[in-house]
Amino acid sequence: MKLLFIVNPIAGKGNTRKAIPYIENYFNKLGVECTILETKGPGEATEIARKQSTGYNAVIAVGGDGTVLEVTNGLNGSNTPLGVIPLGSGNDFARALNIPVGFSKIKESLRIIAEKPPKQIDMVRFNGRAFLNIASIGFDAEIIRDLHRIKRFVKGKAAYVLSVFAKFITYKSKEIELILDGRKIKTRAFLTAICNGICYGGGMMINPKGSITDGLLDVILIKPVPRYKIPLLLKKFIKGEHLSLPYISTYQCREVHILSKESLAVNVDGEYAMDTPVSFGMLPLSMTVIGNN
Repeated sequence: MKLLFIVNPIAGKGNTRKAIPYIENYFNKLGVECTILETKGPGEATEIARKQSTGYNAVIAVGGDGTVLEVTNGLNGSNTPLGVIPLGSGNDFARALNIPVGFSKIKESLRIIAEKPPKQIDMVRFNGRAFLNIASIGFDAEIIRDLHRIKRFVKGKAAYVLSVFAKFITYKSKEIELILDGRKIKTRAFLTAICNGICYGGGMMINPKGSITDGLLDVILIKPVPRYKIPLLLKKFIKGEHLSLPYISTYQCREVHILSKESLAVNVDGEYAMDTPVSFGMLPLSMTVIGNN
């Protein structure tokens, strides 16, 4: 057995580098050959996975959802299984696979890599790229987009708090057109999420009924919300108790096209990926992963 570990050294505030000796010791005892490579910048995990995955029994992303997204795109089109050691800030795809997150649970995530058989799950394609968990347009996507700008001047957690506060004060719902398997819906939306997985934002259960093996996209559409109700909405989001609210609609489909009069930010697995227009298509059971379910 041979495993390739792709480590994002800036994820998890240094926990990924701390994990390297644990990885080596665990698999050395099992007689498993491991190659551990650290990335040096954005996009490199994709290139490593694309060029070096041949001959390995699995490629393991060590980091957060951004690292998983990059490795997924590198493995897209191959049969090499993806594994995850979730040590980033969000780790939401790992939650869909029922993998314990964080450095304190690393032995359990290593055990899953060593013992669990690979399985097929759904993957989503958007504008020539792939993702596994959740994309969104609206309030949260603009926070992520603006966070990159704010980080030029403010560092750390304060940058995120400032981005959320500024968006809470200034955000206005957007006019969009959704085309769901050919069905057109024109509306104003506070937020629109295109879901394969169940949660995002570090455990917020936006799609509590979701499945990564049903071959369908779940679209969660949130109509305009009075500003004073946003904190309550976010509280219900965290627990997955929002689907019955009167300003939320849900749909299932295989393809989604999103159009808008203005360019709107698109968040994919916690990263500002592009602007609208954007198209999403389900690829049922097209990705091989190692999980705990």
